[in-house]
Amino acid sequence: MINFDLAALRTLVAIADQETFARAGETVHRTQAAVSQQMRRLEDQLGLALFERSGRTKELTPSGRKLVDYARRMLALQEETLAALHAVTTGGPVRLGSPADIADTVLPEMLRRFARANPALSLVIHVGRSPDLMELLKKGAIDLTISTRFDESRRHFLLRTSPVVWIAANDFRVDPNRPLPLVLADEPSIFRKIALAALERSGRTWHERYTAPGLAGIRAAVAAGLGITARSIEALTPELRVVGEADGLPPLGNIRYYLYQRDDAVSEAAKNLFRLMAARG
Repeated sequence: MINFDLAALRTLVAIADQETFARAGETVHRTQAAVSQQMRRLEDQLGLALFERSGRTKELTPSGRKLVDYARRMLALQEETLAALHAVTTGGPVRLGSPADIADTVLPEMLRRFARANPALSLVIHVGRSPDLMELLKKGAIDLTISTRFDESRRHFLLRTSPVVWIAANDFRVDPNRPLPLVLADEPSIFRKIALAALERSGRTWHERYTAPGLAGIRAAVAAGLGITARSIEALTPELRVVGEADGLPPLGNIRYYLYQRDDAVSEAAKNLFRLMAARG
């Protein structure tokens, strides 16, 4: 009888999502060597090849892809079980802050199972920019927040590591002979900092064509073809596409999203939500 290692399954899902062992390692907080070792043990346990080499990279085999589907379901059941065990019937609302890109894409699925197990709990979501959310947390205006800012003085964990990419309209073409038109957030913005630092290192000329305070304005300007922007991969929408090194643009690396709890004075409901979301890591 095979007893699946949930940590190994979580790593397998991370590889499927991140497409490389190295990026998956950042997501699950393991070295690339440790990820490879985990996958070898899983293959030995199953007696199946989960990966096959394709050029310099490894791709999932049909058996590997099938296991990823089951792994997602097993991990989802684990989260649902934790949510049910920590269910609360009173308390709240839990006030949760989130950047717009995470609130649009990652957060709904995170909260769905917790809300189903806690039907009496109310949630208030504050969508904003990371520095503003950290200030709200400091003031006690919210109980938990997701943020790109790192603050070791507060209870936290690494929620997600995401690639930062150049994003443009589907019909936008980068002209290598002209300064790069940029659509950027105003200060303070970690994505603005990442973009300008990468362009400075590469020697690529640029000009700031449009400045917006939030993601909605940035998306609108990029979709209108005014320029390109640097955001996490979660900011992509159907009318936008990723441009990159093939277009003469420098790589941008990854960004980390942390979840913070204000302090121990928050409600039990907020503590339970924090624990549940931490269990995904």
